[in-house]
Amino acid sequence: MRVTSSSGSCITIPTGVTNVTIRDSEIGPCGQPGDTSAKGIDIQSGASNITVQRNYIHDMATALYAAGARHPIIFDRNRVTNIRGPFPRGQMVQFNGVKSGTSGSKVTCNVSDVQGATYSNVEDHINMYDSGGLSNDRTEIAYNRLRGGSPTSNSGTAIMVGDGASGGNAWVHHNTIVNVRNVGIGVAGGTNIDVESNRIYMDRAATYTNVGLYVWSQGGGSCSGHSVTGNRAWVNSSNGAQNPWWNGGNCGAVELVSNVWGDTSLSSSMFNEVPSQCQ
Repeated sequence: MRVTSSSGSCITIPTGVTNVTIRDSEIGPCGQPGDTSAKGIDIQSGASNITVQRNYIHDMATALYAAGARHPIIFDRNRVTNIRGPFPRGQMVQFNGVKSGTSGSKVTCNVSDVQGATYSNVEDHINMYDSGGLSNDRTEIAYNRLRGGSPTSNSGTAIMVGDGASGGNAWVHHNTIVNVRNVGIGVAGGTNIDVESNRIYMDRAATYTNVGLYVWSQGGGSCSGHSVTGNRAWVNSSNGAQNPWWNGGNCGAVELVSNVWGDTSLSSSMFNEVPSQCQ
């Protein structure tokens, strides 16, 4: 199926609706450039048990936007391009106040790529604002391939977790991040977030670059219980120095194990490597 819209979102899952699957379809274009209401899939308050799988989503403000919904939301094996924004939209996946529910949400095996796109107003490819996972079944963000960003914004990331009053309970692992703008992975607060075995390559020759991975409570709220293990990063920042990792120092003890900072074996070509888990 192909779903398009001349205004507003292509697909809306209304308040309280449950048990929806959207699969094997083309979604987009959605609305007009500059229209922040024109999402690919708009999941509204209280909706839950939503699966979005193996779709091609393009030409929209944000591919999937979930505000006030409930876990689980499964976003798996989708390909996304021409993310138009503008800010505050501009994401492949944006959770906003997604809480409670019956099982953990997953963002897995997706491709979000700016290269060759007509529009590239990506703020964060994946953003979990104020959306803590379940304590017994954390939100999993894994095996995604994320490349590029906005040509102008210096505040974006590939993956942002932990920000907002209720952030946390996330497992971010085995993602491949290439030449995103500003930050690769940001842990901006919250509790119980593991960042494990991700690869980050960022070169100032391609875009504005800041830091590969950080842990820093930006809002000054609760921030503790985080681990950063087995990650590899090479980040030639825009100030001309390697800057693969930064600890803001306000999240308590951060477990650091087996990371390789300044890993010269990484390159932009790793974006083309499809994880076996996604084949």
